[in-house]
Amino acid sequence: MNATTEQVFIDALSLPARARAELVHKLLASLDEAEPTPEIAEAWAREARERYEAFQRGEITARDSEEVMKDLSRRFP
Repeated sequence: MNATTEQVFIDALSLPARARAELVHKLLASLDEAEPTPEIAEAWAREARERYEAFQRGEITARDSEEVMKDLSRRFP
């Protein structure tokens, strides 16, 4: 990180949790506008395969999206 990026990070840490979450959402959305590199696309595909296989083996469980959203709403009011 350069000095400017580090200062932005430090400033962002002083924001309330909800404002930080909104900032993260906007930053991540800005990345979605760019086409992923082949390495990133392969990394996501590998992650998805590994999670699916772990789910099939019973190592991880699924959660209903409504439950997840309720948990997030409680955590970041």
